[in-house]
Amino acid sequence: MADRLLQVIATTEQIDTVVDCLKELPPDHWWRLPADKDEGRQMLCVALFKGDTQEVMDAISDALESEKDWRLFSVPTEASLPELDDDDEESRRAEKESVSAREEIYREVRQGTALTVDYLVMTALAAMVAAIGLSQGQVAVVIGAMVIAPLLGPIMAFAFGTALGNFALLGVATRALGAGLLVATAVGIALGLIMPGSYPDTSMMDFSGVLSLRTVALPLAGGAVAALMMSGGQTTGLVGVMVAAALLPPLAAFGLFVGVWDIPNALRALATVMTNIVAINLAAQVVFLLKGIRPRRWEGSDHKTSVRVALGASGALVLLMALALWAAGHGYVPGI
Repeated sequence: MADRLLQVIATTEQIDTVVDCLKELPPDHWWRLPADKDEGRQMLCVALFKGDTQEVMDAISDALESEKDWRLFSVPTEASLPELDDDDEESRRAEKESVSAREEIYREVRQGTALTVDYLVMTALAAMVAAIGLSQGQVAVVIGAMVIAPLLGPIMAFAFGTALGNFALLGVATRALGAGLLVATAVGIALGLIMPGSYPDTSMMDFSGVLSLRTVALPLAGGAVAALMMSGGQTTGLVGVMVAAALLPPLAAFGLFVGVWDIPNALRALATVMTNIVAINLAAQVVFLLKGIRPRRWEGSDHKTSVRVALGASGALVLLMALALWAAGHGYVPGI
C-alpha cells in the first residue's frame, strides 16, 4: 500500500531525467501525464511507501540539482488499493515505517519555530502560570503551564538544524528560543517583584540540595522521545509537555528567585535550565542520527565531520554543565 505520492512538475526533458532515477521501481508505481504542448511542461507521479520516500527524493534532487523551474511535492495518502500481500515486503516496510523524509520533518519543525506574537504571548502566559503554581505549591497549575508552553518547536528545530548542518534553521531556532527564554524570565522576575510571598515552594522545586548527573535524566529522556515522535511524524501535545517539564519550571523559578533577590538559588535554577537545553539537544541529535536523518550530501567527509563535531560539542556541554551543578551542590562554587 502506497502512503506517499510524489508529484514532479518540470519540462519534458527534465522529466526524462527523473524517469532514469526510477528504473528500480516497479513500472506500475509511477506514471507520466501528457505534456502541455504550449508550456512544454509535464507532470510525473510516483507512488511510494513512506520509508522509501527519502531515497527517491534525494535521487530526484541530485538529478535536477543544476536545473531550474521544477517543483517536487510529497503528498501523504489516506489509503490505496490493492492492499500489499507480500509478507517479506511488508516486513521490510515495517522496519522503515517510523522515519519520515527529512523535508517533511523540516516543514514541521520550521512551522513550530516561527517567532510570532502568538508564540511570545503563549510563552509569557505559560511562564506566568508556572510561576504562580510554583509560588503557591499547586502542582496542577504547573502542569497546566507545561501544556500551553510552546517550547518544543525551537528546541527540536535547533537539534534538527544541527543534525543537518542547516545554519539558516539554526539561526531561526536560536532567535525563537532566545526570545522565549527572555520573555519567560522577564515574566518570572516581574511576578517575583510585585507578588508578595512569591518564593517558589521548596516542596515542588528545591535547589538547595546536591545537584548531579541525575539532573540531566529528564531532559535526555524528553529530547529522545520528542525526536523519536517527530522523526515518525507522530508529534503530539504530550511530547511538548515532556520537553516543557524540563525547561519551564526551573525557568519560572529562576525569574522568581531573581525577583526576590535570592541570587544563589537563581544561579542554580539558571544552570539547570541551560543544562536541560543542551541535554535535550544532545538526545535529539543522537536520535535523529540513529534514525538515518542526515544531510543529503552525507557521503562527503565534511558533512560527517560537522555532525560528529556537533555531537561532541553537545556532549561536552552536557558534561560541563552537569559538573558545574555538582560542584555548586557540593559547595565548591563560592557564594552558591
